[in-house]
Amino acid sequence: MNNNDFDPRSTACFTGHRMIRQSLLPQVRERLAEELAFAYSNGYRTFLCGGARGFDTLAAQEILRFRETQQDVRLVLVIPCADQASRWTASERKIWQSIKECADDVCVLSETYYAGCMQTRNRFMVDRSTMCLCWMTRFEGGTWSTVRYALYSGVPVRNLAMPDRPSPVMKENSWNYISISRSVSGNANTARLSLFLHQKRKRANTSQALSGKRK
Repeated sequence: MNNNDFDPRSTACFTGHRMIRQSLLPQVRERLAEELAFAYSNGYRTFLCGGARGFDTLAAQEILRFRETQQDVRLVLVIPCADQASRWTASERKIWQSIKECADDVCVLSETYYAGCMQTRNRFMVDRSTMCLCWMTRFEGGTWSTVRYALYSGVPVRNLAMPDRPSPVMKENSWNYISISRSVSGNANTARLSLFLHQKRKRANTSQALSGKRK
């Protein structure tokens, strides 16, 4: 894939947790359909997905479904390493291969796995997007790292896990810090946004986590 093949102004990327409870899958698919329609109505045509299990797979499948009615939509699969699915189950590899074959473009960043290749993939997608769509319910792992990098880079983030419609836009500045507090409704976890002033420790942790990133 040539970086000049698409315009970042009309490109959005996806990131989300690999483990999503089975009972939440219909909700995730519904929110993806809504956000894809929203993004399309705002001029987005190219969508970058990282090819991982969980949310990435759901997002890619919904993009392909959306493309059936909007033929100018493009799915670009950004794979961190060629052997990404080598340790997955046979059924997972079959789905992954099917998505690869249906994608408009496939970008393989490395022939083999190496420590940090997932983070490289995540930043690659953020750097080429002007919107990030995520499913995030906790502050940990690759999803939170990608969201934090997007916020630091000035890329708006829309969290599909929020109960509000449309999804709230997450932003971070020098005085405010975005956190998620969980609440439980029935059997489903929902997440709500709250803003609060930086504590000294939070500022230090954020600065340390972001050190060395793009200025």
